[in-house]
Amino acid sequence: MKRLTTIILFFTMVLAAVEIVLPKVVSDAVALGLRDLTGSRQVVAKVEKSPAVFMLGGTFDRVSADVSDVKTGKLTLRNMHIVLTGVAVDMTSLLTKRALVLRQVDDAVITTTITQEELAAFLNSAVKGVKNAAVTLSPGKVEVDSALTLGGIARVDIKLEGRITGDREQRSINFVADRFWLNNTPVGNIGGSLLTEVSLLDLKKLPFGVNVRDIVIEQGQVTIYTDNRP
Repeated sequence: MKRLTTIILFFTMVLAAVEIVLPKVVSDAVALGLRDLTGSRQVVAKVEKSPAVFMLGGTFDRVSADVSDVKTGKLTLRNMHIVLTGVAVDMTSLLTKRALVLRQVDDAVITTTITQEELAAFLNSAVKGVKNAAVTLSPGKVEVDSALTLGGIARVDIKLEGRITGDREQRSINFVADRFWLNNTPVGNIGGSLLTEVSLLDLKKLPFGVNVRDIVIEQGQVTIYTDNRP
């Protein structure tokens, strides 16, 4: 009887240790995998499964992560919050290579933010001829002040007012100019201009097959809500 009690106590202690240690080990491995998957600098992840020992089978109830400085082409996303449910991964790749190989994700929700400073840096680097662009984000509106060099010889001051929109068919996020000033003279919408519509973010480059759900422009930043729901 004493031996049986000792065995039961031993296994209870082992299971308790697994419940405490395994989520931390798996969460750290998922964080490293997400860092490579998103091209980011820092990821903090939390993996949940009950009981935790079932994580070893490569299925998780929920994965949440906060990701910083995600590079997508020439645009940097300051913050990204990821919530995944019904997740199945290749556990061998995760534990031996720290590689996140997804086999299944039932539901994915990604919320990300772009600051006005990051948007200005993107326009300066991605739009030909644009120099020293300054962007001001306020509720529902984007204002851009910049200089535009034409043909390398002529320089004009430009100002635009517009918005950031999502294209669900193309799975993209775009800046669309509604009003345009040239050397402080309003000239309306200039169809065909380089700055009339600028593609900011290709959602096809983000993991988990998400598409745009909502976009909210606030003071100093824009928040983009995406998910993988129909």
